[in-house]
Amino acid sequence: MNKKWWSCFLILSIILFPALVFGCAGKWPGNSQRPDTPPDKFDQEITLYFSDDQAMYLQEEKRLVTMEKGQEAQQLPAAVINELISGPVKQNLYATIPPETTLLGIEIKEETAYVNFSEELKTGHWGGSTGELMTISSIVNSLTELEGIEAVIILINGETQETLAGHLDISEPFGRFETMLK
Repeated sequence: MNKKWWSCFLILSIILFPALVFGCAGKWPGNSQRPDTPPDKFDQEITLYFSDDQAMYLQEEKRLVTMEKGQEAQQLPAAVINELISGPVKQNLYATIPPETTLLGIEIKEETAYVNFSEELKTGHWGGSTGELMTISSIVNSLTELEGIEAVIILINGETQETLAGHLDISEPFGRFETMLK
């Protein structure tokens, strides 16, 4: 009888242990849904690109953002830009957009994202050809991670500009900068 009791206890322990450790409220490994997310919303993983410590390459940083169900096509591009503006979380990465910059809007037309920033993107920019390249490629590569976006046009206060910091022509759309990725 004692062996039988131990066998039952062992089997029940194996079955119940994961439920006790991970809980029964959607906390199983691999489920990215946070338990405090309302039922009409969901968490979406996005990929952002920030400058490495040498300002030579972009490195990715994954984040979860909360979306309203059925609204992700409109909300996801704005979430990407707002997360870029807030800067990296990892210590070995560096911001590519001045933190005082505000996203004024995004419109997607024929797989091109028209991203409208406040003037602080330009006036608060630290300058230099490398800094300008990091900012533009960070925005473009982060947005082109999203389905349906192949190119990006950067606007300042709703208008096209010749340049952001004097080095790159931003009046035309940019495609992905694969050579910038580490």
